Amino acid sequence: SVMNNLKNDYNVKFLPDTQFLKLGFKKIKLNFSESLYLNLPINKYITFFIELLNDEIWIVDDMGNIYRTGIEKVKLAKMKNNNLDLKVINSNLSVEKVLDTLINDQYIYIYFVKSKHNCKSVSISMAKIDSQYLNFENLYNSNECGNNIRVSRMQFYTHNNSKGLLFTTNNVFQDQPDKDLSQNENSIFGKIIFIDFETKNNIIFSKGHRNSQGLYVENNLILSTDHGPRGGDEINKIIFNRNYGWPISSYGEKYLHSNINKPDYLKDHKSLGFEEPIFSFLPAIGISEIIKLPNSFSAHYIDNFILSSLWGSSLYRIKFDENYDRIIFIEKIFIGQRIRDLKYHYKMNAIFLALENDNGELGILSK
Repeated sequence: SVMNNLKNDYNVKFLPDTQFLKLGFKKIKLNFSESLYLNLPINKYITFFIELLNDEIWIVDDMGNIYRTGIEKVKLAKMKNNNLDLKVINSNLSVEKVLDTLINDQYIYIYFVKSKHNCKSVSISMAKIDSQYLNFENLYNSNECGNNIRVSRMQFYTHNNSKGLLFTTNNVFQDQPDKDLSQNENSIFGKIIFIDFETKNNIIFSKGHRNSQGLYVENNLILSTDHGPRGGDEINKIIFNRNYGWPISSYGEKYLHSNINKPDYLKDHKSLGFEEPIFSFLPAIGISEIIKLPNSFSAHYIDNFILSSLWGSSLYRIKFDENYDRIIFIEKIFIGQRIRDLKYHYKMNAIFLALENDNGELGILSK
């Protein structure tokens, strides 16, 4: 009944209102190189990643085009409600699809897919920061290839006093347990991998993942979000050498669930020695990136994380307990667009969102 539908939205708030704060939300249209997007239909998703470097914002789209703009231009566009012009940075990068980007003062790293004979492999290339031309050289190539490489993440990490990168790989055979490689020690797929900058050696850091779309690293704390099957999105605390159970354990079910009386997956992780997720979303939210907010953002938001979603079109404000073993609360903040990437900008005291709908927009959420 209509009455029940209304009750179903009990206590739901919409921006600028949230539970305890009023948040301003602005969307700025990004002027990607028109020529590259001429053939796109209206309202096409554009996947892109945001990087912050001093007073610049760098944006890399999934076709490998790299752009930059200044923070002052962003502030101006936000005030005037107009589009944001992006300056193209030329490079020697050649990709089929960008999976993630990472930047520090010296280098930009691009994690991407390439194809050979209809088989897709993953690579990471790096270039010294230069605002005129980026000369990429290869850091990592997977010898192995698969047919369905979708999304991944990478973060800087120090393992056994060696500096390097952690990067996630997805299971390339979705919902085909007999072909699944997530438990296979000889495959890089369905894993989190560590690569040592100095030796270029790489090791399997953890296994049993399906499709990790978010990664947060702070000292020894590693949090990963994993895109499950229907109803199986997870937040995991990643510990070296542990197994996270895919495709044996999941709180979700196959999209084409055949046997109503028998679950497709084991409904716990612990009994077989796998790690339980800190949290699993039922229904799934289309989980993506996770970042930590500084306490300076708001006295209401102390030790808070922000999690983004794709199909859920929302942000989720989260607080974990001190050991990151459980979640104390979740507040959903509806945005209304697919959110691929998140960055916190200290000078603007704002959260930047990579919004995929409407041919790509930069979202800015601030007090």
